[in-house]
Amino acid sequence: MPRPASIITFERLYLAGLALSLVSWALDWPLMQARLAANPQTAPFGWMLSVMLLLNIAGSLLLWFFTARRASVVAKWLVVVFAGLSALRFLLNLPAALGGAMTATSLLLATLTTGLSVTAAAMLFRTDARAWFGEDVDGDDDVVEDVA
Repeated sequence: MPRPASIITFERLYLAGLALSLVSWALDWPLMQARLAANPQTAPFGWMLSVMLLLNIAGSLLLWFFTARRASVVAKWLVVVFAGLSALRFLLNLPAALGGAMTATSLLLATLTTGLSVTAAAMLFRTDARAWFGEDVDGDDDVVEDVA
């Protein structure tokens, strides 16, 4: 089955969100390093920033691959859960961000990244995407026929 339009749109939005996330990492990297170095208990763990970045990239690319290229329902739902958690984290951090805890650039990138991830996840529920995942698109999977 060729990839439907909704899956192609998902792919573009998801990868654009990943790219913006990487830009955000790059901009915030010095601040994250400084925060770790400022505390004697966390200073020895500066190397973990690189590991977390690599895990973030690897996990995101795996989810993209299995959702957009292999039609994995499990990957689809992981994308949806992570998009929901991203939106929740954004909303919970918004008051602090508006209070000055984030730069305007970081706040803008966070807003765009969250919007892209939620929109990408929404693409996975369109009719053509549901067919891609082998899900019922007629809505009649809850109907029980009487065969007597």
